[in-house]
Amino acid sequence: MQDNSNISAISENGKTLKDFIPLVFAFFGCLVVWALYQNIRLYFSGALDGFLNKSFFLLVMHHIGFSAVLALCSAFLFNFLERKKFGLGLKTARIIFLVFLILEGFLIEYYVQNYEILGFGIFSTLQTSSSGFSLFPMLLTLPLVAALFFHLCRRFVSVYRPISRMYPFTIILFSIFLATLNSDKKPINENKAQYLIVSWAKNAFDFNTYEGTKDYPLLVSYTQKDDLVPYFNLKREKPHIVFLIVEGLGSDFIGQNPRYPGFIPFLDSLQNKALVWENFISNTGESAAALPSIIGSLPFGNTGFTNEDGFIHRHTLFGILKDNGYNTSFNYGGNSALNRFDRFLDEERVDRILDKNNFGDAYQLQDEDAAGISLGYPDKDLFKRGVSVQESFNGPRMDVFFTLSSKAPYLVPNREYYEDRVGDVMKKSSIGNRERKLVRNHKEIFASLIYTDEAIKTFITEYKQNPEYTNTVFIITGTHNLTDLPQKDELSRYKVPLMVYSPLINSPKRIESLASHVDIMPSLVSLLDNEYGLRVPQQVGWLGEGLLSPETFDVLKQVPLLRSKNNIQDFITGPYYLTDNSMYEMDENLNLSELDNDEVEERVRDNFIYFKSVNKYVTSANKIIPGEAAIFASIKADFSKQDMVWIQSVFNGNDFDRAYETARNLAHGQEWGRALLLCRYILNEIPRHADTEILMGRIYAWQKEYARSIAVLEEAIRKYPTYADGYAALLDTFFWSEQHNRAMDLSKRVKQNGITSKEIENKILRAKKRLKSEKETKDLSLDQNIMAETTFTEN
Repeated sequence: MQDNSNISAISENGKTLKDFIPLVFAFFGCLVVWALYQNIRLYFSGALDGFLNKSFFLLVMHHIGFSAVLALCSAFLFNFLERKKFGLGLKTARIIFLVFLILEGFLIEYYVQNYEILGFGIFSTLQTSSSGFSLFPMLLTLPLVAALFFHLCRRFVSVYRPISRMYPFTIILFSIFLATLNSDKKPINENKAQYLIVSWAKNAFDFNTYEGTKDYPLLVSYTQKDDLVPYFNLKREKPHIVFLIVEGLGSDFIGQNPRYPGFIPFLDSLQNKALVWENFISNTGESAAALPSIIGSLPFGNTGFTNEDGFIHRHTLFGILKDNGYNTSFNYGGNSALNRFDRFLDEERVDRILDKNNFGDAYQLQDEDAAGISLGYPDKDLFKRGVSVQESFNGPRMDVFFTLSSKAPYLVPNREYYEDRVGDVMKKSSIGNRERKLVRNHKEIFASLIYTDEAIKTFITEYKQNPEYTNTVFIITGTHNLTDLPQKDELSRYKVPLMVYSPLINSPKRIESLASHVDIMPSLVSLLDNEYGLRVPQQVGWLGEGLLSPETFDVLKQVPLLRSKNNIQDFITGPYYLTDNSMYEMDENLNLSELDNDEVEERVRDNFIYFKSVNKYVTSANKIIPGEAAIFASIKADFSKQDMVWIQSVFNGNDFDRAYETARNLAHGQEWGRALLLCRYILNEIPRHADTEILMGRIYAWQKEYARSIAVLEEAIRKYPTYADGYAALLDTFFWSEQHNRAMDLSKRVKQNGITSKEIENKILRAKKRLKSEKETKDLSLDQNIMAETTFTEN
């Protein structure tokens, strides 16, 4: 029998969860209706191929997450107000849900009309919008949605009983919300109100905003310096520049007093023949972020320069030297698409990019790690392959080699042999007991260093046999100090060597000036400009100023440090080092001692705060240098807002292999226009996605645009000379366009690049047969003509 007294007590205290839950479900139901409304409108505008697609279900999932978090927040207010006054909490909750439904409808309406989502700055966007935005369609639909909300509130009253038997409702909601946090969002499948709120919150709590008066705060006039000139006897011809960027090579392993001496004997020996910087700093604790610092003296952005979205105008060594007659290359045994190296290099118009895709069957990948993944090709193969594919070029070259073997999991070839070498080094070493124990426990790390050192030795020794050696400058540095071993102090992860080795150096020297990766480019450009009068931009936006100063510390010199992605916590000003909440002073060997000086700390912190604001501003707003001052313009394709809506409807996330599969399926269904659009988008984000380039070539061939197909596929083969699929596609195009002689010419390149494929053999044989058939037909026709002429003469 029901206890009426308990019901009466509950009613007097106010509405309960039983009354609140139907509001949440009704709200979510109406969001699903808004999702349908959005996709139907986009379908009829031609932006989508269908409205019940993958993007719709992703949008529903994100609506679940938003409903969950809004319900959690509203539940506390609901309970509080119900205790104050009967029914007040329920009325307030209804108003909140209705307001967010109206807001979502308004934002969706703007999106379907303008194909873009509104975030912070919504009011200025609406004021300056020239799109003719109209609320009329949404206003027609809104009464229906509101009516549906109240109808569903009544209908969902019955769901309380089954929900109450499950885990507490709030835990369910919170779990759903957490599940959607890590899902990838695009404008088409994101809850628009949530996007707006998050955008506002980010801006409200971002106190590190650039408030300077300069539109381009890094921009300064280029000044030619002669700091390196006295150390070189340069020749009449411009020198070749070779960068060796060594993964994890830190001052723990090389220098005057390394913690672990003897593991890189060849690089140790070069120190006596080179310019060596004793106090040198990497600007990053992450490998990938080192490249733009070394090559471009560039700021970091949030996650490393190459990971920034959009094209950013800048000057780099690649661009400046290419503009002055240099041929450029980048050589890496790994996947250049990681951290968007490929996009960065394509934007710099690098002539040849060697990465994991271009080694071929003659080379073997490093062993796979526990997850079944290989980093790429080991360092010895990197140097061997890099030299083998160098094209003949009469002018100077700039070649960058980026190693990877001394990187976790340190799976170098013949590892047992190199681990035995570690033992041999230890027998002769005088390092302390603690370091000995660390070496024994991390043999694989030190084995990889011995292997990489040996690879560099072989490369430079063989390079000496090249006539170009006498006019080559080698610049050798580490990405950062290995962090898989205990660090001496907070600065240790950034301490790396810098050696400039060359037959052109007139006298080796150890230099004590504090310098960092971003100082390499300004000094090298000045050195070459002094001697050869380079075309150098009149204004530059570099972080660095140069490698030399009269004293160890220039009191005005600032060295920004990116510890890891989204983590700029360290900064150097003069001899002072700021890390997290601690301040240190550095001695002439970069040893740290705690500093208790409020005035100095305040000045360094002010400099640090200013740098972070500038770093964020110039990368997010494309304000390093003006566009008209850039050597290269953006090569990124522009997509219309309508195109982007369709692209996001068929591809959501960062798995571009899956996007390629979608494009391929569209092409096989003869939806060639859509397939080409998606291909262009993939290549816009991943410029060296070989399968996508080849697919584009095939699509043009299927459309009988043979000239375009051949141009695309020839370029693909140039980029990926060992990838059989490119040859197969081009042989098909030659066959369909009846250019069988060109197929025979291509067969020579197939042989030169060591391509072994039964499919390609059959396609070449097919072309031979067709040529033979054509020749026989031509000969037969010629014989018939001769016979006809003879008969005519006799008659």
